[in-house]
Amino acid sequence: MNSETALAILLQNIKNNKDLGKTENRWILHSIYTGLAARRIAHELNLDEDYALTIGYLHDIGRIINHNNHPIEGYLYLDNLGYPDIARYSITHSFINNVIFNTAGGGPKDKDSYNFINNYLKSIELNIYDNIIQLCDLFCLESGFTTFEKRILDISTRKGIYDNSSEHFKNIMNLKNEIETMMGKEIYSLFKEIRKEDLDSINDDYEKLLKMFKTKEKTL
Repeated sequence: MNSETALAILLQNIKNNKDLGKTENRWILHSIYTGLAARRIAHELNLDEDYALTIGYLHDIGRIINHNNHPIEGYLYLDNLGYPDIARYSITHSFINNVIFNTAGGGPKDKDSYNFINNYLKSIELNIYDNIIQLCDLFCLESGFTTFEKRILDISTRKGIYDNSSEHFKNIMNLKNEIETMMGKEIYSLFKEIRKEDLDSINDDYEKLLKMFKTKEKTL
C-alpha cells in the first residue's frame, strides 16, 4: 500500500470540507498530521518516507468502527483488507515500545481486549516505525503540531491521572530523546508550525504534569 491508497481509505466517508470539520471526524485530521509528522522524522532517519506517511494516516482507522476499541478494530479492518504489515500500527501506536502498560488512560479495560493486545504485542518485534508513530500520535492534534508536554497535560487534565500515567510520560520522553539522538537534532526543530506559546510553556507544562503525578501518588 502507498500513501495515496491510505489517504483514500482514511477519507472514505468524507464528502467535503464540512464533513471533515465535524467533531466526530477530528481524529481524521489528527491522523493526517500524524502521517505528515512521521514522514518528516522518517526523512531525517533515512527511512521510507511514504511508508511512514501511510502508517501515520491509518494508525487510528479503527475509529471508523469503534472509537473506544479502535486499536483492535483497526487491526482487524486492515488485516481483512490484506494489509497485515500496516495493521500492526493500529495496535502498536498506543503502546510505547510495544509494552501494554506504557499507554495513556490506564490501558485496555476488559479482559478480552487486554489479552488480545498483550498477546499481539508480545508476538511481534519492535521496529523503528512503531516508535515513530507512537511519538507522532502524541504531539499531533486535529489542528496541527504541539509539544509532548502540552499534549500529555491536555490528556491528563481531560481524562485524569492513572496509576501508570507517570511511567507512561517518562517512557514517552525517553523515546523522544532516543529518536532525537538518532536524528542528531530536536524533534521540535522539524516542526516550525508549533505555536510559540506552546514552546514557551514547555517547562510550566512539565511542572504541572509532575505536580499531577505526585498528587496521584499520594492517594495510592
